[in-house]
Order: sequence, then structure tokens, then C-alpha cells
Amino acid sequence: MKYALYGISCCGKDTLIENLLASGKFSGFIHPEGSKSLNTMAQHAFGKNFKEISAQEKDAIRIEYAQKLSKEKNLFADGHYCFPTENGYEVVFTEADGQCYDSFLYLRAKPELVKERLNQSEKNKRLAHLTTAQIDDWQEQEISELRDICFTLNKDFIVLDADFDSVLKFLEWYDSNYEIVNGYRQASRLAELCRIHAQCNTSSAGTNKIALFDCDRTIIAEDTGALYFKENGEDLTPVRELFDGDIYSMYQFEKYGELSRFPRFPATSNYHMNTVVMEKIAELRKDGYLIVGITSGIGEIWRDNNRKKNFADWIIASDRNLGFTICDFTKGFLAKILAQDNHVVACGDSLADIYMLQAASQGILYAPGKIRGSVQEYLDRHPDTSIRQFAANPIQYKNIEAV
Repeated sequence: MKYALYGISCCGKDTLIENLLASGKFSGFIHPEGSKSLNTMAQHAFGKNFKEISAQEKDAIRIEYAQKLSKEKNLFADGHYCFPTENGYEVVFTEADGQCYDSFLYLRAKPELVKERLNQSEKNKRLAHLTTAQIDDWQEQEISELRDICFTLNKDFIVLDADFDSVLKFLEWYDSNYEIVNGYRQASRLAELCRIHAQCNTSSAGTNKIALFDCDRTIIAEDTGALYFKENGEDLTPVRELFDGDIYSMYQFEKYGELSRFPRFPATSNYHMNTVVMEKIAELRKDGYLIVGITSGIGEIWRDNNRKKNFADWIIASDRNLGFTICDFTKGFLAKILAQDNHVVACGDSLADIYMLQAASQGILYAPGKIRGSVQEYLDRHPDTSIRQFAANPIQYKNIEAV
């Protein structure tokens, strides 16, 4: 397996890779010395160090380096997506990088810690002037653009944090079960199950119409996970920290699964259906769509709610035993695969749903009582989006049409 670990300067990429290899869990993996290799290749091709050659020459060397790495079998390679300049960002990521690696990891670090390290780094002294706000912007720029690229390439983009024990546990599981648990493979298996359900369901049999509805804050007004924690007297702070910055990759939801194992479930009377969404579900069901509720939350809660309120024909939820972790890319890949031979309507409310909405035949955004800043930022960066929103909802996003 070839893993790319991206992140801004001084975020700790080299240290993380060295610690992963030192753990003994990744026998046979190598950590290529990127900077040294680029310099050697530049000297050979142009008689200069890498930093001294032109931008065009640098891209040629980067492409050659990525092609060289693509011949390796198992590796963790660290990389940069872009660097801040006076006028924005200089992107150093190439198409060859996108093709080289099987999965992309991103090490997200606290800007204050990066700032401290930059101030002490001779190698990165040209970046020491950056403020913590600029460092944060740089990091978010890389995450947003790499996430889009990886989704287009059907490759996982997984954001990691500084919790080494959790990162090690996750990556050992992910690597050992890659053929089952990588996002596109998960989505392919779920797509086949959707087709089977569509054929077996009396109201949708013989049609190629499937509707994917996010659950928390979309079908139901409340966040069922938050109520689940409160019902068991648990502090929600670790959950808020885990999803800080609206990061919803596979790592976050695997870690969330470890946090959310409690005996008591809130009564279904605590939940209230979102009228405009339920009206859409009724309309689609009448038109012969298979209605699928897809949740990154607690599957037991949603299956119980559905048994009592019958808003979906089938509930998709994370299931570690079956190798399903419902995250942003699982949802997005599922809609993308189904839309190849079905008319897919998708509905959701957050950045965890945005790729599902974008990939569907018709994606409808729901605003649950307020505008989500991260969602509006995505819409602003994608003015050509096909995503629409409910005209009947009093809360409206900017720059997208209503239906």
C-alpha cells in the first residue's frame, strides 16, 4: 500500500511516519526521503539544487519523483500540497501525485503549535512570519482542495490528529482490511445492497429510483448522538473536539464509534421530524423511490426510530463487523456509484453530506435552523455546483437555487 501523508510545514509528518514504522505494525514499509531525492534528481537533470530551478523544472522533477514512487509496494511518503505566497498559494501537488498513492492521509495540527515550531526551525525560517490565523487558513486551504481532488479520484482522504495511539490503531485496522474498508469499496458493497433492496421493496421494485437521506438534523431535528451522550450522563466535549473544524473523514467516525458505547438510549418521543424533509420523503415514496436513511450516527437509535415512524425503507449505519464506516466519502461514493445507473435524489444538512449531494442526480441541501459556515464556504468555492435547497425552508443558503 502506498500512503501519502500531507500537511503543512512543521505539523509533524516526519515524526508521525517514523513512529508508525517504529511501532513494528507496518513491516516492509519505507519512508522515502523526499527532499533529498528531489535535490539529487535536480542536480542530475539541471546541475542545481531543487530550490534553485524554475517552477516548470520543479514540476517536472516532482512528476518524475511520483512516478518513481509508484513502483514501490509499501510506503508512507510525506508531502506538501501548497505553500503560502504574497498573492495566495503556490500549488506543488501534481496529477502524478494523485495517481501515485492508494490513499491520502492528512495530519491536521494546532496552528499555535505549528507557529511555535516554525519560529524554532532554521529550515522553515521563511515561514516564521506567518500568524496563527494565516497558518490555520493555509491548513484549511490544503484540506478543502485535497478533499475535492481525492473524491474525484475515488481515493480516501483521511484527516488525522495528534493522538498517536488512536492514529496507530486506526491505520493498523485500515491497512489490514483495506480491500474491504476503503471508502470506494465500502460504497460499492452498499450500492449493491441498495439495488437488492430496491428490487425486493414492493413500492420501488422494477424502478431505478433511489433516495438517500441523511438522518441527524435532516430527517429529525435533533442530533440524536448528543441526546444519547446526555442520556448516559456523558460529556460531549471529546465529541466536539473530535469534529472540530467540521472534519468528517473515516478516522473521526471510527474514533467516534469508540467513544459512543453506552447502555441507555433516549426515548423516540424526544425526537421531532423535520416537516419539509418528511414531505419530500412522502413525495418520492409515492413516485416509486426506494427511501434510504444513511447515518454516521448511532445505528441502533435510527433503526428503532424507523421501526416506530417508518420514514425509510432501509437504514444504512456504521457496522464495524461488516466493515462499514459511514463518513463523508462513504456517502459521496455511494451516491456517485448509484447515479451511474439510477436516478438518485440525496438530501443532507452538513459538510459530511456535501459530496453525496454533489454526486447525486439531484442533491438537496437542508438548513436545520441555521446556516452552517463550512457548508456556505463550500458553496462559495464551488459556484458551479448542482446542489439545490428546499424553497419551503425559511433558512436559505446563498448562491444556490431553491426547488
